[in-house]
Amino acid sequence: MRKYEMMAIYDTDEKPLEETKNFIKDTFSANNISIIDEKDIGNRELAYFINKKKRGFYCLYHLEADETKLTEVAKAFKLYKGIMRYLTLLRK
Repeated sequence: MRKYEMMAIYDTDEKPLEETKNFIKDTFSANNISIIDEKDIGNRELAYFINKKKRGFYCLYHLEADETKLTEVAKAFKLYKGIMRYLTLLRK
C-alpha cells in the first residue's frame, strides 16, 4: 500500500457539503482505501470558472491505497456532480 494525497473541490451549489463528503468516504471504504488525515481548507475562489462557478469548497485527504483501487475511485468521482475537480498525488 502506498501513501497518496488528494485535493478535492466540491460544488456546494450542486449537492450539500455533508452529502458529498459522505459519498467520498463511502467510496474510499468500498475500495479498501484508508483515510489517514482529512483537512477542510474551506470555501475559496477558483483560479478560473469551472462549470460556470467561481467558488468551490476545498478538502485535502491523506490516503493509503493500492494504485488499482484509485482508478476505480476516479471513475466514480467523474460521474458524481458534487465534485468539481480532484487531483491525486503520490507522497514520498
